[in-house]
Amino acid sequence: MEGKYLRLLEAIKALINHIDREQVFDKAVEMGRGSLDTSRSEEFDTLVEKAREAVKNAEDGQK
Repeated sequence: MEGKYLRLLEAIKALINHIDREQVFDKAVEMGRGSLDTSRSEEFDTLVEKAREAVKNAEDGQK
């Protein structure tokens, strides 16, 4: 089980890093003439922050 847990932790870390590095958004509104306004919902930001905290807590528990 330990190996599965570590792979999951690494996958979550990679996802969080991708979201931060690539400026991932979960909302988009067409503004006309091909213009698109993107943003993150409060729920999305909360989920990302909870994942970040879970990774930190898991890593702190390993030390």
